[in-house]
Amino acid sequence: MKTQRRILLDLYLAKSTPLMTGDVIDIGGKKENKRGDFRPPLSQVKSWRYANIDKSTDPDYCCSAESIPVSDNYFDTAFLCEVLEHLEKPEEVLREAFRILNRGGNVIISAPFLFPVHADPYDFQRWTETKIRLALESIGFSDIKITPMGGTGAVIHDILFTSFNKIQNKHGKSLSFLGLRLTEPIFSILDKAFKTTEKAITTGYFVTAVKPKL
Repeated sequence: MKTQRRILLDLYLAKSTPLMTGDVIDIGGKKENKRGDFRPPLSQVKSWRYANIDKSTDPDYCCSAESIPVSDNYFDTAFLCEVLEHLEKPEEVLREAFRILNRGGNVIISAPFLFPVHADPYDFQRWTETKIRLALESIGFSDIKITPMGGTGAVIHDILFTSFNKIQNKHGKSLSFLGLRLTEPIFSILDKAFKTTEKAITTGYFVTAVKPKL
């Protein structure tokens, strides 16, 4: 069983594959033990490389996300999936992504908002849509598109999911997840019923932006 956020993330990543072209840098991504069902569309890109400070993830660049050892305008696509919340200085990482992107290149970002604390190894912050837009604009990105990912139903579902996952009693945990699975259609109905509140109540955001050609 998955959180609604993970399900939505797989969906949005699949829809955004046309933007994943040329040489791709996956900042904070992991080659192995990936979460969710999405897998990089390797057949349509020149390369897909990983930058991570954790050696155990076998990154192509074992480095801080604030200082990736490549020249300016090197990659065609920059990928930051569920990373910003784990960065102590996220704006510096966004500037680094801008630096290493080719002009006309895409950045693809996902970030949680109303989602439980999840350290990897730390969880530092949540950004609103306004903060994301202002940060990207100040760095120089254009064509910024920010989409809420799920609403009231998804948020409630994921709060319950995380709470049930903390239950120590195995029998109690199994019963709780069974009840959650059986009532999942109700959370979908809630999401549709409160669609207009997504800007205020959402699991997080899916973001795309472009480094201008000029």
